[in-house]
Amino acid sequence: MACANPITHSDVVAPRPRPRAKVVPLRALRAWLEVVLTANTADSARAHLATLLHSPLGVYVAQTAFARGAMRVQLDIAPEDIDFTLHMLMATVPQATIGALRPRTERKGA
Repeated sequence: MACANPITHSDVVAPRPRPRAKVVPLRALRAWLEVVLTANTADSARAHLATLLHSPLGVYVAQTAFARGAMRVQLDIAPEDIDFTLHMLMATVPQATIGALRPRTERKGA
């Protein structure tokens, strides 16, 4: 039995194009974690920093500064490494004060 109204190619609606996924640069997926290594003397603060640098977390250290009896350390980490980083900080330098976790943003001049 023949169909009275056959479907032709022009009758078929073309599928809508899928929206393109937003490409997020890899650097945008990083975060800064601030850690403060408090100590009674500058030498003990440097010793805490040396302990941190020689641990597996040493690869995440992006910046250090010594001010007012404390060593400030900024770690550059990926979101999937947050759990590991916090556990390693507590095990390696338990006297450390863990600060804010902030998204890493690019500087306009960079």
